[in-house]
Amino acid sequence: MKYKFISILGAFLVLTSGSCSRTDDNNDNGTDIVTPVTPPEPEGFKRYQQDLVLNSRILKAYVKYSVYLPEDYEKATDQRYSVVYMLHGLGDNNNSWNGDYLHANSKIQFLEASGMSKMIYVFPQGFSSYYCNFFDGSYNYMDMFVQELIPMIDKTYRTIPDKNHRSITGYSMGGFGACALAEKHPELFIACAPLSMSVRTDWQYLEESQSGWENQWGMIFGGLGEKGEGRITEYYKQHCPIHYFNAENKELLSTVNWYLICGDDEKNLLYSNDELHCVMRDNGYKHEYRVVDGGHSSSVWNPALEEVLPWFDYYMNGGTLWSPDLNFDYDPCVLESNNEDGVYVSDKYKENKTGTALYIVHNNELSNFMISILRYAAYINPVYNNSYVMLPCDISQKSLTEWMNYWDSKYPNDKKLVLGYGQGAEAALALPSDTFKRSYYINPSVGETINVAKDQTIYFCGTDDDSNYLGMNKLYNACKNNGAKFEYRIVNAYKDPIYNIMSSISSIKSNIYY
Repeated sequence: MKYKFISILGAFLVLTSGSCSRTDDNNDNGTDIVTPVTPPEPEGFKRYQQDLVLNSRILKAYVKYSVYLPEDYEKATDQRYSVVYMLHGLGDNNNSWNGDYLHANSKIQFLEASGMSKMIYVFPQGFSSYYCNFFDGSYNYMDMFVQELIPMIDKTYRTIPDKNHRSITGYSMGGFGACALAEKHPELFIACAPLSMSVRTDWQYLEESQSGWENQWGMIFGGLGEKGEGRITEYYKQHCPIHYFNAENKELLSTVNWYLICGDDEKNLLYSNDELHCVMRDNGYKHEYRVVDGGHSSSVWNPALEEVLPWFDYYMNGGTLWSPDLNFDYDPCVLESNNEDGVYVSDKYKENKTGTALYIVHNNELSNFMISILRYAAYINPVYNNSYVMLPCDISQKSLTEWMNYWDSKYPNDKKLVLGYGQGAEAALALPSDTFKRSYYINPSVGETINVAKDQTIYFCGTDDDSNYLGMNKLYNACKNNGAKFEYRIVNAYKDPIYNIMSSISSIKSNIYY
């Protein structure tokens, strides 16, 4: 489901005139209702309970929420459970996570059948609040969430009511809300996973249209009527994660485990999510980060739950479906180069005497084992019978240009591709943009010169703890700003560096050799 950007002002008017009307308008005797309304007992056990109601004293309004309970909740009366709060995006509601597109309940059932612990899931109505208190105190949603919703859930259901058994996630606006709630109240959550978080860099806020600023951000963070630097208020800085994940807050915020994910086809949000990843790396925040194929859509958020929910389970319940220390036994089908000069030549190239040349560029960092991994990628690729030759280029021995001249004289080709590893990417990106038909980069290091153009196709991937994280961010920005076609991936880092290379190549291998 593509995210529906609606006017937050219009939504807020609906909110204040309808479902968020004041308590004294909803209470016949005119007195404040200071305790939440306990939902009526359903007829028979319902695992998914929709549109329950909290009567908020803080908001002076009714707030809906839905709950998805463990299948054995009614029978296992001595069992208590961890809680996952799941926040929706702008224009959606408390039932959207389990609607026609996201199907979180089906994903939960699948993961439980695979061994994930049973947990309680809470889906609150967020209106258009970004789950924050407004700067002028006119609408304190975060206070309601912390002071009323969480205590009410812990009182009503058999939760384990402490930080170590409470996590939070959300998509888009809900991703911002999840991050803001865990930032401002790290004492409440052990883990937080914003999905395609609707956050902006400062320069994006400065360039926002006046109506967009007034109706969506200014009324929450202040700076109404402002242009330029006047929009970057202190209140905004206290909530924006790009400002908040600084060195000063590290000790406090590091008590929460953080997971960020975003799609590489996002129009604007990958700029800001990638920037946040760099800020967190710069300031030493341990976190998980993924860049996947897709845009602002359930096609990103639904699959993300397959890792996010077991990740929550790992920290809250000691679950085993996810672990930061996972390692793998593997047999990458090690094959030696089949030419005496260290080159691997396909059978079809030998027949044709020409074909695609894949220049593998590195800085004394790869061995024949790397060639074997690439050969293995070709072997399992449906087009492995194509005419190609793999040409290793160790730029610690000679420049990439020298290598290309040398190999071209021995292996004629009708199409040039490059796979640059580390500093090998820097060397390839310094060449004219029309040198290679396609470019592939693993953990790319990036220098001052980045030659990318609109007619190029670039694939690049790295791990979330790689030392070249700034280079990957710089390459993404260059591709985006120059209109190049690209696929960008960040994958999980494992203990074994060879497996990290294999994992990175795996994310782009289907595109190699075409």
